[in-house]
Amino acid sequence: MANSPSGDSMIDRLVRVLAAFDPDHPSLTTEELSERARLPKSTAYRLIGDMMRHNLLQRDPGGRLRIGVGMWELANRASDAVDLASVARPHMMAVHGFVGENTQLGILREREVLFIERMSTPTAVIHRSKVAGRLPAHASSCGLVLLAHAPKHVREGYLRGDLASLTPNTTTDPARLRRMLATIRTHHFAETVGHIDEGTSGIAVPVFGSDGMAIAALGVVVDAEHNVGVPAIMSALRTASARITHDLAAQGKVVVD
Repeated sequence: MANSPSGDSMIDRLVRVLAAFDPDHPSLTTEELSERARLPKSTAYRLIGDMMRHNLLQRDPGGRLRIGVGMWELANRASDAVDLASVARPHMMAVHGFVGENTQLGILREREVLFIERMSTPTAVIHRSKVAGRLPAHASSCGLVLLAHAPKHVREGYLRGDLASLTPNTTTDPARLRRMLATIRTHHFAETVGHIDEGTSGIAVPVFGSDGMAIAALGVVVDAEHNVGVPAIMSALRTASARITHDLAAQGKVVVD
């Protein structure tokens, strides 16, 4: 793969272009994309043209660039996450119908939770997770569940890294987080209040694979006043989690973390 004068490969540049888009920047001008991807404008123009020919990028009616349908098609060939989301979806719908706000499914990717499915309503509390979006693991109820059930060296490595605060309620003290993770690991659920957005609560449980390892976290984000009580939410989440595990095993799906 040919390198640029700066030493980065075409793959490096392609990944930076795609990574320039995120939930806060779903569309970009060519100049914005060039800047966020750290590419000279001439290189950005050439790469954008090539990617548009393959439907990896497209322009919206206003002329701004967005991720193209070709990326969606390629992403849906990524079997592990797609299989998991597909199996989980009907059980998530049951939780969502009961809670009436936000329901989400996440997996741990490095220091973040990657959300692979999400359901919401127009009247739900606003929160930051989106499908294919990411949040810091220590700030999210789903992330805390996944960290708690991760191998010890993964947890300890995470706690040695940057623990940014999203709100005054976000727990960032390593010792306190270590105690929280131990409790979550014992009781198999996490509840956070105002860790990501003040006025909201996150409640999550692990989803286990057939080998007993936690492969995902199933959670809800609701108003902190809890229109539906926590015990009822926990029961709905645990029932859905058990059914996802059962259906994965019945369908012979192997999810690799």
